[in-house]
Amino acid sequence: MLVRSALPSVRRGPQRDAGRLRGAALRRRAPALLGAALALLLGCSGATQAPAARPARVVKTPPAQPKAPEGPPLLPAQVVAELEDEDATPYFARRGDEALLLYAAGGRWRTRVIGADGAPRGDVVDAGPAAADVPVAALRAGPQGYIAAWIEQIGGSRAVRALALDPAGKPVAPASAVAQTAEEITWLDVLPNAKGALVLWEMPREDRVDVVMTVLAQDKGAAIKPTAPASVARGVLGWNAVATERGAAVALVLPPAAPPPRAQGKAARKADADDVAETAKLGSVSLLEIDAAGKVSAPVAVSPEPTAQIDLEIAEVGGRYLLSWTDERDIDSAVYLAAAEPGGKVVVAPRQATPPSGEQALVSLVAPPAGAGGRALLAWEDVLRPRGGDGGAEVGGAGRLIHLASVGPDGALGVERAALVFSASGPPDLTADGDGFAAVTLAPATLKAARDPAAAPPIWPTFVRFGPDLSVRAAEPVRAAPFAATGGVPYLVRGLSCHKGACVTLASAAAGAGAQQGGAQQGGAQQGGAAKAAGAAGAVGARAPLALVSLPVRESAWRAPAFREDRDPPPRATAVRALAEGDPLAKVAAAELDGGAALAAWVTYFVEGASDGAPRGQDLSATLAVRAVSPGGLGKLNVLSQKASSLGGVAIATAPPAPADPKGKGGAAQAESVIAWVARERGETQVYVTKVDATGAKIAQKKLTTAPRKKQGGAASEASDVAIAYDGAGGFIVAWVDTRDGNAEVYAARVDRALNRTAPDRRITNAPLDAAEVQIAVRGQEAWLVWSDARPAGDAAGAAGGEATGDVFFARLDAKTLQRIGDEARLHASSEHSRSPVLAPHEGGVLVGWVDEPAGDGAAAGGGAAAGGGGAAGGAGGRARLVRLDNGGAMQGPPVTIEGPDGASVSSIALACDKACRGVLASAPGDSVALSAFTLAPGEAAAPPLKPLAWLTGSASRDVSPALAGRSGASLFFADDAVSGSGRVRWMTIAWP
Repeated sequence: MLVRSALPSVRRGPQRDAGRLRGAALRRRAPALLGAALALLLGCSGATQAPAARPARVVKTPPAQPKAPEGPPLLPAQVVAELEDEDATPYFARRGDEALLLYAAGGRWRTRVIGADGAPRGDVVDAGPAAADVPVAALRAGPQGYIAAWIEQIGGSRAVRALALDPAGKPVAPASAVAQTAEEITWLDVLPNAKGALVLWEMPREDRVDVVMTVLAQDKGAAIKPTAPASVARGVLGWNAVATERGAAVALVLPPAAPPPRAQGKAARKADADDVAETAKLGSVSLLEIDAAGKVSAPVAVSPEPTAQIDLEIAEVGGRYLLSWTDERDIDSAVYLAAAEPGGKVVVAPRQATPPSGEQALVSLVAPPAGAGGRALLAWEDVLRPRGGDGGAEVGGAGRLIHLASVGPDGALGVERAALVFSASGPPDLTADGDGFAAVTLAPATLKAARDPAAAPPIWPTFVRFGPDLSVRAAEPVRAAPFAATGGVPYLVRGLSCHKGACVTLASAAAGAGAQQGGAQQGGAQQGGAAKAAGAAGAVGARAPLALVSLPVRESAWRAPAFREDRDPPPRATAVRALAEGDPLAKVAAAELDGGAALAAWVTYFVEGASDGAPRGQDLSATLAVRAVSPGGLGKLNVLSQKASSLGGVAIATAPPAPADPKGKGGAAQAESVIAWVARERGETQVYVTKVDATGAKIAQKKLTTAPRKKQGGAASEASDVAIAYDGAGGFIVAWVDTRDGNAEVYAARVDRALNRTAPDRRITNAPLDAAEVQIAVRGQEAWLVWSDARPAGDAAGAAGGEATGDVFFARLDAKTLQRIGDEARLHASSEHSRSPVLAPHEGGVLVGWVDEPAGDGAAAGGGAAAGGGGAAGGAGGRARLVRLDNGGAMQGPPVTIEGPDGASVSSIALACDKACRGVLASAPGDSVALSAFTLAPGEAAAPPLKPLAWLTGSASRDVSPALAGRSGASLFFADDAVSGSGRVRWMTIAWP
């Protein structure tokens, strides 16, 4: 098995659009890996490139490296061959305690037996002629030795040939012609069984493939006798096969008979060519079996829904077939598992393999050793999870985080979870290792006692050996004496293999970078023959030495690029689910209900005059929707309006159940929530309030404002930035920003539980410049407001002159009359632009947070973050500030400043306070958005440390509008862009300390 370091991997079927299958992960990769990707596309199979749908698995060391750490010993290694082409692919197969190496050199196939100790046995064997153009080959151990098969490209035709080898690697007879055709053949595999072997290959048909086979019968000591090619399946989207003693089992992704319906909860939108093409590459999952004589059974439906991607894997575990794939039946793609008995009976229906965690992609399904029982290993990637180095204290540096869990014949994952850093695209090399597992990955190489952890470490191929509980038994970079010319680090690593607790991997140097005699002295732990063989390889000069490197379990000074993920301390995300998919989002709000339930409301981003999606005669704007969530699942998605204003935003507040009717009428009282939002009708905006029940269904709705918006010779006034809070006395206080009097000022009004006004609109601010982004919280008999205001520096009323950059202001109101109590207060004066304030009440007062960014990097002063645009999410230097206000509204010390991780610009913040205060910070490191969590203990004055929660798929230019529901902060709602570009509302549950 080979691992490619810089390309996506699609196991069976035509290459899918990277924007769906692997694109979410690929778009985050370092641009430097593109060079490695191009190099790998040109090699890894001899004279010609491997088919695009079958990238070889190979770990390739990046050419540009920081200074290497010094000191630790090298790994034991034996030079076993010399390759004429540094990218030529050697093939390696185990048979009992021995193994066989097959490679091409000088136009001939060469073999060499490898002993149990990893040392070559005997001389190199000439196994017959090798064509100059062999894009794909396979070598497998059979009942009487080994069987090799390959594809030859001769002129305009393609041929499949097979060769039987005895246990010593000698050919039993010349290679047999299996098939020849003028059509393309893109993949091939050998599946041995108790009586011989099956050879399966695929032939592309535009966006589908045909699967063809032949039976290789072999009498004792005789040459193989291939049968005529026969069809296994026609016009499939993808396939994968596993050898069994009876023959083989083949898993198929079959195209749908008709376009599948959209998944529940996905908002309807105008289909385009990309949508149609993407839908066509999803299919249903079926299973068929082939016996040793080549008889093909009828396909059995495993997952009839046409929602499976083509990254289908199959493994035999405990006498059952396990099937796994990436499925899109819900909004977020997820890794699914199913199990079937021999004969095709489905015994474990398809189900999501892991808790919801946003968009997922299957990486690998690794079977235990044949006949050994045990458990398989499932590897997958969560697009929204932290990158490598962020999730565990023992890991440093950047990279993808590949998640690992063992899985039994019942399809249930073990409770132990591990994570493996992989600093490239595609899959790492994974295999079973006795009662555990082993991996070769590409990861930052750092010493446990590194003096300068901030220094960029080199990226090297590294092995990891896991125990049955996925604890790390051993881990070291793959470094050996045959590669002394490059500091012990090979050019390519592939072919990880384990047997009876001993693991080895093939490693090769670049041509002309052969071993040097002094390399054995550096290693200190090299076997005696390695130095002699290395010297011989170095003499060749232009050839690339191929070595078999042992991967022992021993004490190591290196930090492992893996860790037990289930031991990761909180705060951490425990689940992520998408609530809706559609247009990009402008604002998300949330409120907590009883029993761990919550309501999320959102408004989409809509630019007036820029959309042609409205039917003729209809005045459509942004969409306002709400959905209930609970530990039991998701409620119905309720669209409240399609005439909302994006700039108006949305806010939600919940009141406890109304007092019981003394006459016992009306049934049990329920909590009610009120949503504040802004509607745009006939070009005018007004504030609305909508009452909903615990399911999000509309109960009542009223217009809160009736202000005249038309002006002669000028633009109409606007309402925006709504906020709402339960007043504690059976009503609600609504605040918003309004330009009815010229510049933007803060207004407030009060309604009762029936949404009737109990206090008229009241203007709260009176300043020369604009206010924005008002937020509200009720404390006893007072309503507390914070907002961003562009008034010049000076006193609260802005009497003094100065540059208007925008600061956060605070005011107290009488909750009944909405009269202001005392003067407004500027919470922090600075030359930066302060925006996006949030409030979190607690027993001792209120915690206020906001974002400061250099003036000019974000939205215009006082204008807040543009709806859907996030202000300066990608601007440099943004940071968050927190300040405590006591129960009298007085500041308790100066603001606490929180920088984004690694200096990333902060775009928004969400807060919740109970006994301690908790927060989620959105920042923009590079070209994407990251969510980080923090806790702030009572009285704590220092900036709290950040813990990564997730990396999002959306652009860094968008504000994700995070909102924590309730005082515990256990539920976070936020906006994110899907890989396809559509907007998604996500719900994350968080475990806090």
